[in-house]
Amino acid sequence: MAVALVLLLAPWAVLVVVLAVVVGVGRRARPQNTPVATLLAARRHENLTSALALAGGLAVAVLLLTADAAALPGPPGGLTAVSLLGAGLAALLVHAVGELTWPRPVGVVRHASLRRRTMRAIGGRRVALAGATAALAALALVVFGLTADATGRAVPHPVTPLAAGEGYVSGASGPYPGWAYGLPLLAALTVVLAVGAGVLRLVVRRPAVAGTREADDLALRRTSARRVLAAVQLVVGGTLAAVLLVAAAALGNAGWAPAAWGAGGLALVVGTASLVAAGTAIVPPPGPPAAGSPAAVPPAAAPPAAGTPA
Repeated sequence: MAVALVLLLAPWAVLVVVLAVVVGVGRRARPQNTPVATLLAARRHENLTSALALAGGLAVAVLLLTADAAALPGPPGGLTAVSLLGAGLAALLVHAVGELTWPRPVGVVRHASLRRRTMRAIGGRRVALAGATAALAALALVVFGLTADATGRAVPHPVTPLAAGEGYVSGASGPYPGWAYGLPLLAALTVVLAVGAGVLRLVVRRPAVAGTREADDLALRRTSARRVLAAVQLVVGGTLAAVLLVAAAALGNAGWAPAAWGAGGLALVVGTASLVAAGTAIVPPPGPPAAGSPAAVPPAAAPPAAGTPA
């Protein structure tokens, strides 16, 4: 029991350490009050937060998978089922702390845009993709829950005439993502979506980067939103793909071949799309031009042509 408790608490201990690192770095980041320095500091903070979120999420996922081997309550493989969503929750919490510790320049600078921003405007099509994936995941879990047997862990197996002749009256194939797994997954999915929406709200409402152009500040917000949505997409899509693959295997063994092929094909589509969406969000935006470089200095006005008024 003591080993199980340690393994269960270890992911949250790792998360606390990662959050402390993000807070410490954010408080020490006090860039000089120049547009380029402030923008560089903001981009460094965003990249560091994303890296720590990825590392923290991976660590939590590994620890949850390890803890599942211990004698813990719940159905077999219960923590394995929610490991990706738990990792996503950890990553989102790191992003939230990163938003709350956004670097401020030295000195008092007041700068705000009157343009109204929304999560859809900042997140773009990734918001719709993540929402559609989450809705599909919820629908799949409900369907699998309704089609599972009384244990919630297997799908009924049709009894063939040959099996009936041998005395079999019923059969089942598992593991199957019925209510025993579906209810915890639905709860974890709801938490991840709620926290993800909260982090996106922080991105939308955070103070503008002082002294920078509105286009640069908007690009930073879109980078942050893209990575937050990538985390949501990866864990929700990955969980859905895993659930579909497990269901496909059980359905195939139970003799429901068309349903098995459909679930397996959908798992391939969802998994591939989620990996692509997450992978394209990792690349950081190009840095600002160095102070004094030709790109940072506006071009001089051309002298007026001869014979025309200046």
